Amino acid sequence: MNDAHEDGMTKLVENYREGRRRWGVEDADRRWLQQPLTDWTTGLKGQQPHPPLDSDTAERLAVAIKETLAIRDGLILSILAPEPGLDRDRLLDLCVRPNDPSNVTALCSILDAVFKDPTTRPDQPRCQAGLAMLVSMADKVPPGFRSQPLAVAAYVDWWSGGSRASGFAEEALCDDRSCSLAAIVLALIGRGIDPAWRQSG
Repeated sequence: MNDAHEDGMTKLVENYREGRRRWGVEDADRRWLQQPLTDWTTGLKGQQPHPPLDSDTAERLAVAIKETLAIRDGLILSILAPEPGLDRDRLLDLCVRPNDPSNVTALCSILDAVFKDPTTRPDQPRCQAGLAMLVSMADKVPPGFRSQPLAVAAYVDWWSGGSRASGFAEEALCDDRSCSLAAIVLALIGRGIDPAWRQSG
């Protein structure tokens, strides 16, 4: 990565923040995420072995999930949600209106199922498609923007029973020592805590 790329990402962050000041948080986030979440949800369908994200989508998502954790959490939910999953419009609404009562309910419902219901199991093709896009995102952005995609990858890999979660989490912490999600994943692994579906065998 070169200085020009880092400068470009810094400018993208400024554009994101300026849009939120100009249009308000919800409207600005909706405008920012329309195309990236279309690409993301298409990629999750696993229509290709390694769904690519173009550089523009990868950079816009990396900025959004670094700046706004509700958007990061939306990407996590889009991978973990039980079938039929979240379509683009539902995911967009969760990301831009995280405090809406219906979205809070949906969030809690999905997380309860993920952690407590042993019959809620990973959709492995969707998890692998998500992991491929997250790794692609981290590869396409400069240092300082890699921690959140790598932390999400760590979480998804932990949930899906993979073997790369600790590696992803450690990479995320190398990029940003304050990345709490990466630290949480390492703590889960260190304490031998598994999601309910794995505990049930």
